[in-house]
Parts: sequence; structure tokens; C-alpha cells
Amino acid sequence: MTGSAQDAGFSITPPRPGRLPLRGRDALVETILRAAEPPAGTTRAPEESAQILWGLGGCGKSATALEVARRLEARGRRVWWISAKDSARVSAGMREVAGQLQAPESQLDLAWAGKTRSPVELVWALLNESDRPWLLIFDNADEPSLLAPLDGRVAEGTGWFRQPRTRNGLVLVTTRDGRQETWGDWSTMHPVKELSPPDAAQVLIDLAGDAPGTPAQATGLATRLKGHPLALRGAGTYLAEANRIPVGGAGVSIRTYDGYREALDRRSAAGTTRTVSQAFDRAVRPVVQSWEMSLDLLAGRELAQARPVLRLLASLGDAPIPYQILLDPARLSASRLIGEIGEDRLREVLRSLADFALVDLGVIESLPVRSPVAHVVTLHPLVRELVHDHPDVIADRAAYHELVLTLLDVLRLRDPDRPREEEFDPDEPDKWASWHVLAPPTTGAVLAFFDAGELPRTEPELLTTALDLARLIARYLLAVSLPGQAEIFLERCLAACRRIGLDMRERAVLSLRHERSRAALEQGQLTWAEKELREIIPAREALLGREHRNTLASRHKLARTILEQGRWADAEQELRDIVRAEFRVRGPEDRDTMTARHSLADAVVAQGRYAEARAELTEILEIRLRHWAPDHLQTLTVRHTLDRCRLLEGQAAEALADLRAILATDTAKREVQHLGMINARHTLAEALIATGERVEAEKVLAAVVADRRRILGDDHPETVRAEAGLRQLQGG
Repeated sequence: MTGSAQDAGFSITPPRPGRLPLRGRDALVETILRAAEPPAGTTRAPEESAQILWGLGGCGKSATALEVARRLEARGRRVWWISAKDSARVSAGMREVAGQLQAPESQLDLAWAGKTRSPVELVWALLNESDRPWLLIFDNADEPSLLAPLDGRVAEGTGWFRQPRTRNGLVLVTTRDGRQETWGDWSTMHPVKELSPPDAAQVLIDLAGDAPGTPAQATGLATRLKGHPLALRGAGTYLAEANRIPVGGAGVSIRTYDGYREALDRRSAAGTTRTVSQAFDRAVRPVVQSWEMSLDLLAGRELAQARPVLRLLASLGDAPIPYQILLDPARLSASRLIGEIGEDRLREVLRSLADFALVDLGVIESLPVRSPVAHVVTLHPLVRELVHDHPDVIADRAAYHELVLTLLDVLRLRDPDRPREEEFDPDEPDKWASWHVLAPPTTGAVLAFFDAGELPRTEPELLTTALDLARLIARYLLAVSLPGQAEIFLERCLAACRRIGLDMRERAVLSLRHERSRAALEQGQLTWAEKELREIIPAREALLGREHRNTLASRHKLARTILEQGRWADAEQELRDIVRAEFRVRGPEDRDTMTARHSLADAVVAQGRYAEARAELTEILEIRLRHWAPDHLQTLTVRHTLDRCRLLEGQAAEALADLRAILATDTAKREVQHLGMINARHTLAEALIATGERVEAEKVLAAVVADRRRILGDDHPETVRAEAGLRQLQGG
């Protein structure tokens, strides 16, 4: 799995099917299966290659799609499941699709950095060329614009969602948006409605069994619940639990289908359903009533904290929430919303919420089981939305925002002078797996706080926390090569800063502007990045001083921007000044000092002063080997640049031996298509030629040419250089 796709909510493997059968969707499933694999002697209409399942939240759209996925996967079809809840998950998911279709990681890096063909066109070219049948599912696409082309509409069919040009492919979307004009007349629309009374009754019986009453009584309750699958699930799990542990007398505990139906009637008559969102019709109200009854039951079992904990979870972003690290009992206990709650009580609350189908507890299998972020709690989207919009939550929104940010404060870095020792430093590769899980809920919470009316203006301490978390999120997105997502996120945060009335030259805001400039630099927006950095640097100098670590960071990015534009001498002069300052401020062996020195070496190499660059790189490598793993990718990159200098100075045998060692590491084998490792293989071929091993050199160089053609194109200077070397080697 590619680095950018590992985070929770970014997995593209279909979820595990539930233990109970899917009821009432057989005809719909068969229709979609026929579209995927038309009967012999028939052809598929073009619009049947794009299928839309639409309906109310919680009506079973995703469950139906999962059943289709399960059956087609069993027939040998490749299946991808993309969460379409936000642009980050769509982008990361489609990047992983491209990786599974054998696109090299280096090619993906270029596409996602905006340096070659667009990611959308790259992925769809691979899909349309695939020989193996496939199914691509966009789940929870309630904001269709996330699948649209830039400055366009989904119906144009040129965005992430489009009509396959191959008979091997089928695209399936689940959404609340059932408008044909949204999805285009080239899509087939399928409404997913409430279940019929017999099917709905069977769902209740599947969950609760015979103890609550007869099939006829189950049908009566199913009808009262309007056949809504999520309401049925809530009622069925409630009755199953009430009968499994029958606490209280017959007049107190509700254990039957009839008793549950009568309780719903009493609540409706008393006006206890208090949803204020007009986005939900009457069919959703029983869902609220059913879980309120479940929460009442838990309160009767001395678990009254289940209700505020559920509301807290709904206040975090719409994503799996790593509860081990975020739900700290001490911080929860300090909040008036939760009250005193220890580890055992919190564990019991979460387990009970899961038992009543209000949340799902799971483990992210791609992470070590001991990882502090591996264990996650997830709310059904409809449950989260309704809880989030409950009047009691709205009335106490400020307190929930405060608690959420207090819990997320654990992610902030405490000692910038010792970054490698920070548990959640987003710049360190070994912390990325944690951030894959942490970023989605943290992003949602930060953006929700910024949108919380007057609260950011009236709570400066919370605002400081939110701005710092925003910076960490942006650094993570940039570290895993998602500069486009970083740009979108940062633009929202900076727009909020302007709306709140913050001075754009304040320290925290300048940090966000700095990261925004990095996103522009990595996407090749060099003129814009240079202009912005030339505004940020004097502001940071006035606020912090010319040699403050933050000022130096902006100066370094400006120097990189100048270097990328080919102004090597100017870049070198600025980098030398930066390196001298880094020595004074951070010391000669700091991570950022190493980065600045490597940039300086790049500027020296670009001007042909190889011996000088070699001396610089040798010192950098010695320091890196003292503090970083020998096969760290950046360490290998420094070694390769050093070997290139050795080769150009006539030390071919020494360069050849080290290049072989580099390419034998696990990292190099894993990242064989990374441009840095392709460059190392090119230098290996040149070292082989210099030492007379021409047969092996031709084989290595031919592979380099093929890889560069595929990744960079035929006209890229590095491709041309490799081709020229190969022709010369072959005597052409």
C-alpha cells in the first residue's frame, strides 16, 4: 500500500461483510451484477457501466454495494472501495488504485505533485487499459463535487467519476443525491428505499430472535419503524440485549416487539424527538427515538456517560477515531460534559455503545496491534449527523469544541529542539502511520472549530491549539506527497483566519502561510511561492529575528524556490548564509541543518564543483549515520549523490561498490521505482562502464531508460541522457 493511502478511512479494501444476511435487496443486487457481467449473447448499454445507489442515510446503500463487491470479488474481479467523504480520501484512495495497477511510486509522486499528467487522467488510463475485470466503488458520495473535474460538474464525466471505456470495468456510487442531472444521463440510477414489512420484520428477527414475540409482532414494529434499516438495527440490538440481560420488572424493562412499538408511540406523543434538521424526513425520526431508548437503557444500568461520550465522538471529524490516544480518561474527567470516568468505565461505555449498534469498534489491521492509534471507534454517518445536530448538542456546542481540542492537544509538539523524540512529529517517516489515522478526525475537528461562529474569537487559547494542529496536519500532508490536499486545507484555514480578523502577520498565521508556500513549491508554482515567501520572511524577521528557526525555514524554502528556477549562484549564496545560521541556532547535527546542507550541496553540484560537493556530502553522511538508520531513504540519497561525485572525480571502483550496497538495501528494493533509486541505478551503469563491465551496464541502463520513459516521458532530459548513454554503449 502506498504511504498516502494507509490512513484509516483511506483503505480501499471493501469492509468486512456483516454477520447477518442482507435482506430485501436481492433484485437490486442481481441488476447490478448483470450490468457487471451481462448474460452470454447480450451487450451492456453504455449507461449501465456507471451505477448509482441513492437514498436516505442509513437506508442500506453501502450494505447493498458491499454485497455486490463480495459476490464479484468471489468471481475473481478486482474490487476497490473508495470513501468519498472528503477530497483527501478520494485522492489517497485513487492513488492506491493506480499503485495496484502497477504505476510506479515515483510516477505517482510526479502526478500528485502536478509535475506531469493529472492524477485523474493517469488513474483512468490505467483502469481503461486493465485486462482484469474490476469494480470501483465510491461510497458515501454525498458531496458529488468531490468527484467532479476542477471547475466542472460530475455530469461532465471527466472527473474521478466517469464512464469506463472498457467492458472490464464497472463504477458503483452510493449517495444521498438522487438527481439524474447530478450524475449525468450516462449513469443508471437506483433508489434504495425502506424495506418492505416482511423483509424489515426479518431483519428484526435476525437480530433479536424469537424472544421478543411473534413474526406478526415483529412486522408491527417494523412497520412502525417504516422499514428503515438503521432504525431496525437499533431496535433489534436493543431487544436482543434487553432479553439477554433481563434487568427490571415487566413494567420497567422493554423486552418485546409490542413494548418497543408502544414506547415509540408514547415518545412521539410526548414530543421527545427533537431533531431540528429539515434534511431528514419523518422516516429518520424513529432512528433518533430508537437510540435514545438505548441510551436510556444504558443510563438505567449506571452508564449515563454513554450519552455524552456518543455526542463527543460525533463532534470529532467524520472518520474512525483512535480512542486509545484521543479519549484520555483524565482529560475527559476534567470536563463537566463527561464527569469522572476511569479507564474501566470508559471501556465499558464504548463496549456498550457498540453492543447497541451506535458505534463500531475495530482495529486497523495494517498497523501493529500495540500502536496507540490502531484501535478505532466509528459512528455510522447518519448517527453522527443526527447526534451532531441534536438540540442539546447545539446548545452546548462551545463546550464540546473545547473538550475536543483539549483532547487533541496531546498531538502538539512540545519540544521543537528534539523533534525525533516527539511521538507525533509529522516530519518523521516512522510517525506517518499514526498520522494516517489521526489526520481525518483532527482535520474535521479543526475546521469545525474555525466555523463555530464567535467561539474562535472568544477563546484565544483554543484558537492557538487549533492553529497549531492545522500546521501539523499540513506538514503531514506535505510529508506524504499530498500538496494539493495541503493547499485546499490551508486555504480553508487561512480564510477562517481572515474571517476571524486575525493579523496575517501573527506568528501562528505565518506558520500556516509558510506551509501554504511549501505546497505551492512542491506543485511547481514557483513564482507564487517566491512572492509569498518574500512577504513571510520579513514578517518573521520582525517578529522573531533573522536567525529564528521559523525564519530560517522560510529562507530555506525561498532558496529552494530560487534553485528550482535555475538561479543556482543566487541560491548557493542564500543557502550558505542559512547553513551558517543553522549551525549557530540548531547545531551542526540537527535534522533541519542536514536538510539545508544537502540543498547547498545540490546547488554546488548544479554548478559542476564536484569535489567541493563531495566534501560537504561526506560530512552530512557521517552525521546521518550517527542519528538515522543506514537505509533511511534520505541517507541513501545522500550516499548516491556522494557516489556521483566520486565517479566524476575518477574513483569509479569506490563508487561502484557503494552503489551496489545502496541498491541491495531493503529500502532501495522497496522503492525501486523511486526517482532517487532510478538515478542511483543510472549512476551504477556509468560506474560499470568506467570499470569495464559493459554487459551488466547495458542491462542496467536499458532498465533505467524504460523506467524513465514510463515515468518522465521520452523528452525529459534525464530520459534523453540515459538513451544517449545506452546508444553509445551499444555502438549506435
